[in-house]
Amino acid sequence: MADPETIATYNATVGDYVKLVSRTTPDRDLRRFIKAVPKGGLVLDWGCGPGNSAAMMQAAGLLPEVVDASEKMVELARSKYNLNASHATFADLDVTNRYDGLWANFSLLHAPKSDMPDHLQAAHTALKAGGYFHIGMKLGTGEKRDKMARMYTYYAEDELISLIENAGFTIDFTRKDAMKGMVGHDEPFIIITAHA
Repeated sequence: MADPETIATYNATVGDYVKLVSRTTPDRDLRRFIKAVPKGGLVLDWGCGPGNSAAMMQAAGLLPEVVDASEKMVELARSKYNLNASHATFADLDVTNRYDGLWANFSLLHAPKSDMPDHLQAAHTALKAGGYFHIGMKLGTGEKRDKMARMYTYYAEDELISLIENAGFTIDFTRKDAMKGMVGHDEPFIIITAHA
């Protein structure tokens, strides 16, 4: 279930978030995603934020479908990048064998831990056979709100890998690092890519 306080925070701070995440060229993770998906491939940006990544996917020849639970993020993705963005939550994904790639970059970290198996299964079902899956999550334990009232769910590496594999994915790549977010201090994270 989407958390109303988290969505309200993103709606209220959309300008600050845009400054944090917007760039003009793909980072290494997005480059890997673009390279892995066939040109002209249909991809889902699942939790698109302001739409910056989806715009770069589109510029690279992919066909992004763009969704977010924040109404303001959806509006921005439409107005700034001319994307056909839709308002939707993770629980709304209910398609089979549709996408060549699915990009869940630091979006599913707002889903409750109890919902993660169902979300990952829905992602697997939504992908075509061999479809490419990217997920970015924060490392740690438990569920808690940050000082901006956003709810986060944290995972250990082996815990997240197990969940992804249990959903039917085959892991291709992992990397760990840390980044400074809107709260202003470095936080550890993990990127995992897999295929259906």
